[in-house]
Amino acid sequence: MRSFANFLLEQAEESQGGKPLKHLPHAEDHIIHSGNEGVAKAAHALEGAHDAMLGKKTDLHLSTKYDGAPSVVFGYHPKNGRFFVGTKAVFNKEPKLNYTEKDIEQNHGHAPGLVDKLKAALKHLPKITPKHGVYQGDLMHTPGDVQKHGNKLSFTPNTLTYSTDADSAHGKAIRNSKLGIVVHTKYEGRGDIQDMHATPHVDREKFTHHPDVHNIDPTIKVDPAHYTPKEQQKYHDAMSKAKDLYRRMKPDALNHLKGHEINLEAHVNDMVRKGGHASTEGYVKHMTDKSTKEMDKLKTEKAKQQRRDKLSDFLKHVSDHKKSFDQALELHKHLQNAKDVLTNVMAKNQDFEHSIGGTKTGPEGAVAVAKNGDMSKFVNRKQFSRQNFLMGKMQQAKKEAANEKV
Repeated sequence: MRSFANFLLEQAEESQGGKPLKHLPHAEDHIIHSGNEGVAKAAHALEGAHDAMLGKKTDLHLSTKYDGAPSVVFGYHPKNGRFFVGTKAVFNKEPKLNYTEKDIEQNHGHAPGLVDKLKAALKHLPKITPKHGVYQGDLMHTPGDVQKHGNKLSFTPNTLTYSTDADSAHGKAIRNSKLGIVVHTKYEGRGDIQDMHATPHVDREKFTHHPDVHNIDPTIKVDPAHYTPKEQQKYHDAMSKAKDLYRRMKPDALNHLKGHEINLEAHVNDMVRKGGHASTEGYVKHMTDKSTKEMDKLKTEKAKQQRRDKLSDFLKHVSDHKKSFDQALELHKHLQNAKDVLTNVMAKNQDFEHSIGGTKTGPEGAVAVAKNGDMSKFVNRKQFSRQNFLMGKMQQAKKEAANEKV
C-alpha cells in the first residue's frame, strides 16, 4: 500500500534562466501534471496548509496573492550596481532597463499611465530596497489612487478593490506613503539579469522601512480561531475520501494522463466556468468539439484525415484507460474540495476587505511555497469564476460610461 502523504519526492530544481516564475498550478492540479509525484506535492501543500491554519509549525510559507498593477522588476543591477526599475521587458534580448526618468519616457512613452507608475517606483523604491538584489512586485497604490469613504481608505490597482480602516496600521501607512507595493519574487544568480532565475523566497528582513513606501507583507498571519471545527471536519472528510481512493488506484493509473496535462486542465477550467464538474465523458466531448473546430479550419483532405486519426488515437487511449481517468478526476475533485476549505479559511486571515465594483468578494487567493521550492496555488475556482464575472460586468460598465462621455 502506498503512502498518500509521504510519497518520496526527489525532483531536481529547475533553473528558470532570467524569466518570471513558471506556471503556478492549483494544488489539486499537481496530480494532472506530475502523476504520483504530484499526489505527494498536493498532499504536502494541503496538509501543511491545514496545520498552518491550526497554528502549528509547517515548512510551508503561505502568502496572499495580491491583484496589483503594474508588475515591476527593480533593484541594483548585478553588473553595474545602478538602481533600475522596469517591467518584464527587462528580460528581453534587448532589455528595457530604466535608470532615469528619461529612460522611462523613451522605453514606455506609448503608455502614459505606466510611465507615471514607473517614475514613482524609480523615485521611492530605492528608499527601502537592499543594496544587492533584484526583485519583482505589484504596485498597489500611489497617492492619486487612494479614495476615502467615511473612515475607510480604498484603492483599486487592477480588478479588486482593497479597503481598510483609516486608523489601522495599513490605513496610517497608506496616508503617509507615496507608493504601495507587494514584493513577491526575488531573482538570484550571477552575471547579467538574463542569467538570473526567479524564487519566491523574498528576504523581507533585508528591506528597510521608510514612510514614503507602504511595503505590504503578503505573508498570511494566521488566527487559529478562524478555522472552525465544522470546517476542519469538512477538510478531513475530503482528504479521507482522497486517501481511500488513492489506495485503491493501480500504481500506474496516473501515468495514463501523460500527454493530456494541458487539455485536461483546460477541461477542468471550462467546467468551473460552466458550473459543472470535470469527467471522462466531459473530457472526451471537450476534445471532440475542439478537434471538430480545428478540422473545419483545415483546407486539405489530407490534413483533415490526419486530424481524424489523431482524434481516433485519443479516443482509443481514453477508452482503454477510462477507469484511470475516472479515478484521477474523482481524486482531483476530493483534493479540490479539501483545498477550497483551506482557501476559505485563509480568506478570513486578511488585513484588507475586498470587493469588485462594490460587491463584496474574497482575495484573489494564496500561494503555498514548500521548503524544497514546490509551489501551489490556493484559489477557490468557483469564487474566482464569480470574480471574473463581476470583473466583466465592471469593465462593461466602464465602457458604457466612456461611451456616454463621448
